[in-house]
Amino acid sequence: MQEVIQVNVLAKDDDEEIKIYELESLINTAGGKSVAFVSQVVNKVNPRFYIGKGKLEEIRDLADKLEVKTIIFDVELSASQLYNLEEELKLKVVDWTSLILDIFAQRAHTKEARLKIKLAQLKYQLPRINKWFAYLSRQAGGIGTRGPGETMLETDRRAIERDIRSLEKALKDIEKTKRINRKSRDNIFNISLVGYTNAGKSTILNGMMRLFGSEKYVYSDDLLFATLDTSTRRLDFSNTKVTLTDTVGFIDNLSKELNDSFLTTLEEIKFADMLLIVIDASHNIDGQLATIDKSLDEIELDGKQIIYVFNKMDKVEDVTATSLYKREYERIFISAKNDEDLHNLKNEIVKVIKEEYREVTMHIPFDKGAVLDYFMTNYDILKTDYDNTGTIIKLEINKGDYGKYESYIDK
Repeated sequence: MQEVIQVNVLAKDDDEEIKIYELESLINTAGGKSVAFVSQVVNKVNPRFYIGKGKLEEIRDLADKLEVKTIIFDVELSASQLYNLEEELKLKVVDWTSLILDIFAQRAHTKEARLKIKLAQLKYQLPRINKWFAYLSRQAGGIGTRGPGETMLETDRRAIERDIRSLEKALKDIEKTKRINRKSRDNIFNISLVGYTNAGKSTILNGMMRLFGSEKYVYSDDLLFATLDTSTRRLDFSNTKVTLTDTVGFIDNLSKELNDSFLTTLEEIKFADMLLIVIDASHNIDGQLATIDKSLDEIELDGKQIIYVFNKMDKVEDVTATSLYKREYERIFISAKNDEDLHNLKNEIVKVIKEEYREVTMHIPFDKGAVLDYFMTNYDILKTDYDNTGTIIKLEINKGDYGKYESYIDK
């Protein structure tokens, strides 16, 4: 594993332990190992180095002593700051966004994920190219200021802008296909798993698949950003058909490029009927909730049913303190590795889904066999009877089907 020194830049109210843990976890996920930790509270950013000159000396001494060649920061650095730091330290410097992009590049397996990664990388590079180009353009003309350097930068900038447009078009085409696939699920209740990275969303989906489904599992591991693809699976909860979609995890302090280019997982969430907001109950609940709330701000959540799923309760020491969170919402406390807990989660989902169901009696003519088959397959039938013209069934029906099949309902 590549050994690195991690540098945590703290605001006045930041929890240093949490910041150190999160950066170290990302470094481990990227295949590195933190061998030293350096922190500094920064009230005013140093435009040249981001951190203070004295802290640079500390980093240099540590790197010499430990023979480390790479320094990783938990903030996004400008092009000039990266350059100045590497010149000053004579070491490789990686910022927060570059680290996450590196992890994304390792984890991207589908065509869509790979396109999103490439787009995010190009959008990260473009302003840095632009800054150097602007710097050259400001130089007074004359000897030493013209030539291949400026031409090459302008060529690079145009090539990146062209590639960005091409990638955005390709992703729009993929989104059209996904919209068609969503329409095919219109008659099924759609649930999205949402939460901080490594909260256990994929483990929950795989556990549900094992107990209530028949499709293939999704990749799951105890890593940040273990999966970068939205994956949808069909489940059968005793005649309550649902789809469950695993989405890309959130993380704090993402750059605009990453939010715009990669986390289009929010598009999938927009089409969900219910959100299971998954929290790692064993670690930094307040930080997770703040990041999730910020990420969901741009989505209209009215009309969506929400259940907060506090996962990893087997690792929680103070269960009482955890139970105080989100009391105003439907919530459940589970360990995704426990089958009984997953059955309880299924029952909670079905209970919430059926809160808006209405008990009705329907009269379905004999020549409408497809309609009858739909209800027999997708609902628990409470009573069945017949008359000379058709089948009479009594059941609890969701509001979507109530509107769609109202003509068959006895008023």
